[in-house]
Order: sequence, then structure tokens, then C-alpha cells
Amino acid sequence: MVVFTMKSKKMTAMMITVSMLAAAFAGCLGGDDDKTTVKIGFLNPITGPLEPDAPGFTWGAQEAIKDLNAMYDDYEFELVELDSGCDGAVAGPAATTLVDSGVVAVAGAACSGASMGANAVLSAASIPMISYASTNPGLSDATAYPLFYRVVPSDAIQGPAGADAMTDAGLDAGGLAIMHMTNDYGSGLADAIGAAWNATDGNSLCSFGMVGYEETTTDFSTQAASLAAATDCTGVYLSSYITDAALILEALDEAGFTGHVFAGDGPAGVGLYDKLTDNTLATNMTVTAPRAGTTYGDFEARYDANAAEVGSIKTYVLTTYDAVMIIGKAAAMDGAINANIKSVGTNYEGASGMHSFLDNGDVGGDGYDICTYDGAGAYTCTKYWTAAGGVQASS
Repeated sequence: MVVFTMKSKKMTAMMITVSMLAAAFAGCLGGDDDKTTVKIGFLNPITGPLEPDAPGFTWGAQEAIKDLNAMYDDYEFELVELDSGCDGAVAGPAATTLVDSGVVAVAGAACSGASMGANAVLSAASIPMISYASTNPGLSDATAYPLFYRVVPSDAIQGPAGADAMTDAGLDAGGLAIMHMTNDYGSGLADAIGAAWNATDGNSLCSFGMVGYEETTTDFSTQAASLAAATDCTGVYLSSYITDAALILEALDEAGFTGHVFAGDGPAGVGLYDKLTDNTLATNMTVTAPRAGTTYGDFEARYDANAAEVGSIKTYVLTTYDAVMIIGKAAAMDGAINANIKSVGTNYEGASGMHSFLDNGDVGGDGYDICTYDGAGAYTCTKYWTAAGGVQASS
């Protein structure tokens, strides 16, 4: 069983300012020791709906940089961190800045739409990227998104995991409603959840059906009232991020909805409490988040020792660390960076588990944790799901 407690305080996201050099690769020499400087780009949602998690991602990336610098005597690794805004329109220009700064590769983005926007710029410059949190199934298309890798599984897998978690929780076969953002992440996950739920004989959506909303929406009173009035709807799945999930929980409470609330990895983690006016509104909310496999090295222990300060979604702090480490190790090898990433990313023993990139840059993952909130500040993962074993109790 894994238990997380609410953060004692927020960390401040830190932007790392770097000079804009013309070098396209990290071959510039600096310092008296003639170390080769390797710049690694980092796209982080410092603003936008995942802002509460950004400081934790920064911490994970910075820890990787520290470890890389301790590991290699001939290289000086630098992190070039920019805001993705959790939006392709922000991430695209940020990617241009990263290209101009001479990064060898980019860790990021977190949000799927941001990764899509950044990829158009980075791939055109022959710069690979490794996302630590983008899960939209469309990103599996290597033709549309070349030089894109990720150390998290596609939501095509999270769909069945979420459906099985809801069945395990006792949700009525015809009682599911779905609310989702209409962005790349929200729509992709909602479609995967709906397809997986309906794939089981006898299952169907309730009369509320599947309802989308813009990710900038702040007033959910109309949707909440409609859902509360639909008496056949005994549960709702939120394909959302943290901020909108908190607003929806408050609207559902005001509307008198008493059904079970489920969600995916978007709002998962103790950061949800920071966005709620009343922590009890999250009581018994059930979420799924990518499960770390066997962890390698000591980074997970370092996170656990600092979890109250770092906060964020643990899984994605671990994957952030792995994404930066893979890039750094690849950059320290002779040869082309993309080929080196593929090489390093084969049976890679990372903090978030063993990773092997498929031809399209995807990883299979190690299943999903199934976690709940107690409404008093704790976030507990007592079950997990795998494709082979379904829902199982955590040891």
C-alpha cells in the first residue's frame, strides 16, 4: 500500500535562464576544465491547469541533472526549462526558443496538446523529445509525430484500466456518465474510457452520456445540475486536470450529486487538495495513474524522503527524472542523439521502472495504480491494474 500526505507547503517553480547560444549541439566548451556543455530542454506546465504539479516536475528534472553531472567527468549538463502552458500554442514558441538555445533533446511536455505543438517545431529541427506525462493515443503515430518518445503508456491502455476499476468499485452497468475537456488529453482519454466501458456486455452510458467542456471552463453548475437530475447515473468519470476537477467536485456537491466520482491521471495526487475549498469533497474519489514497475537506483527513495515538500504526482516526478536521465546518457555517447536515445531506452532501468521504446516511441508500461482520497488530506493507492491480471490488491 502506498500512502501520500498533503503537501506542507508549495514549492516555487523555478525557471532556469540560459544564454542564447548559436551552437546547434552541445559541443561548446566552457570553464577551465574544458568540459563539454550539454543542454537538455525541459518543457514544464509552469502555468495552466497542471501548475500545481510543475514544481515537483522541476525538482525531478534538477535531481537528474545533478546525477548526470556526478556521473560524467567530461560533461557539464544544463537544464533549459521553459513553460509549456499545458498548451500547444505556448509550447510551440517555447520549443523554438529551446532550438535556438542549442539543446540536444527535450524532456516534455507533460500535457498532450503541448507535446503535439512542440513536436512540430522540434522534429523539424531534428531534435527528439521524451515526454514524461503525455498520454494521448494519437501520439503513438510516429509518422505524424516523428522523434517523439514517452516513458508513460498511452491512454489506449488507461481506458481498460479505468473501466475495470469502476466495475471493481461496484458501478452500475448502465450508470456511467463522462465529463471531459475537449482538448487532446481530455477527449482522447474520454474516448478510451467510453469504448472500454461499452465493450463489456451489458454496460452502457447513463442518460447524461458523454459531455465535453472547454478546459478554460470555470462554471460547471449547468452540467452538475443535469447530472444530478439524471437518476440513472450513479457514477461519473472526469477526464480532466486538477483545477477543473476541483471545480467540478464543488459543483456536483452543490447540485446534490451523490454518485461515485472517478478520474484518470490528470487530477491524480495530493495536489487536488490544494485546489479544493473543502477537502471532504474528494472523499472516496477514485483515480488511476501509471504504475511504476520495479524501481532502479535511489531516486524513488529520495522522492519519498522529500514527498511532503515536493508533492506533485509521484509517478510523473519519477518519469520526469527518467526522461532527463535517458537524454543525458544518450548525449554522452558517440553518434546521433536519436539513435542513442533508442539504444539507451532499451531495457532501461529507470526510477519509474524498466522501459523499452517501441518503434513508434511508446512504452508498454507496468499497469495503473488505483488510488482514492480520504477527504482529510491523504491519497492512498491500495489496488493496481495490469492487462494480464486485471484489478489486484497492492502488497
